[in-house]
Amino acid sequence: MRILITAGPTREPLDAIRLLTNRSSGQLGIAVASEAIKRGHDTTLLLGRGTHSPPSTIEACCRRFDSTNDLQSLLDETFPAADLLIMAAAVADFIPEQAPAGTKMSRHDGPVQLTLHPAPDLVATIANRKRPEQTVVGFALEPGATLIDRAIAKLSKKGLDAIVANPLDTMESSHITARLIWANGQIDTAADDLTKEAFATWLLDRLAPGL
Repeated sequence: MRILITAGPTREPLDAIRLLTNRSSGQLGIAVASEAIKRGHDTTLLLGRGTHSPPSTIEACCRRFDSTNDLQSLLDETFPAADLLIMAAAVADFIPEQAPAGTKMSRHDGPVQLTLHPAPDLVATIANRKRPEQTVVGFALEPGATLIDRAIAKLSKKGLDAIVANPLDTMESSHITARLIWANGQIDTAADDLTKEAFATWLLDRLAPGL
């Protein structure tokens, strides 16, 4: 199976030296890619520059991105050949207006107001153009109290085949408590507080069974 995985944060420039980003480490996507390679899948990992470095065993399948636009370009290039996309990257919801090229904001200029524009919804765009034989899996990172409702809403709105619902405290943690929700309403629940490596095994057992 040809598996495409995205992981890690996007980084959106504010000026020549500053970035708007998030706390995603990329650890879960790296774990899924490592498990997919171990199982013999043709694997590609699109990886943002988070805090978790990939092991040497997956460097050959790893392609880096910085911004949402960078990731969009890589998805346009790689998704057509994929059988399964696991969209674990923490993609920006908003992209700031960037200061003129080569300039730097200064505290001496006084208070700064940032203008943020909605980022393109990459996974929804991909799901909208996927072929019938392709599977697209998204991720929902939400507060625990509303996690399942919001994940189901995202699953439907974005036209996904399945979505992984995981609470906010997953970010930067080495463990995860999550559920896999399918478009047909089925919910698969993983054991609580799995290591991300163990969860990667559990997830691929369901997304690519028997392989």
